[in-house]
Amino acid sequence: MATSRDRAAKALALAKLDLDCRVVVFAHDVDKASGKKRNATERRHRIRELHAEIEAGFGAVSGAERVLRIKATPLRMIEAWALGDRSAIEGVAGKGGEMSVVPKAPEEAWGEESDRSSRHPKCLLRRALGRDPTPDVFAEIACRSDVETLRVTCPDSFAPFLEEAKSVRAKLDVEDVLER
Repeated sequence: MATSRDRAAKALALAKLDLDCRVVVFAHDVDKASGKKRNATERRHRIRELHAEIEAGFGAVSGAERVLRIKATPLRMIEAWALGDRSAIEGVAGKGGEMSVVPKAPEEAWGEESDRSSRHPKCLLRRALGRDPTPDVFAEIACRSDVETLRVTCPDSFAPFLEEAKSVRAKLDVEDVLER
């Protein structure tokens, strides 16, 4: 099975082949496969490990200096980020949702995925929306979400992603100015 390092290297290697590609966002859920709930210290340690693996993969690719990189490592999974802005979920769910299940700290939500009434992020999001989320629903939640709210509700995983994204955006803005 390919490691995070291998997959990050492959993503960057593919991105460098496209001369128009300026940014690669490598996404990997932190605890998706974990059957146990990690405490905050363990979660932060796992994020650091995962970031190091991804950076090692990026570092294994030569000739890709022009491709900027962002690590997206949602804790526990992307559903936690989707749960991070209650008003965005309300806007997408409409009257069919159950807003009382939206956790204040989505990164800490955990439970059995097979138990639809559990606090597993996938189960919480499904209940909050009143339906199974589709890719389009995730996109709509993302469009409605406030990044500063997500920084607060998902401090261990979204905040570092946001900082990397802002840094890349600033580099791209500088390049645009220099090209003019």
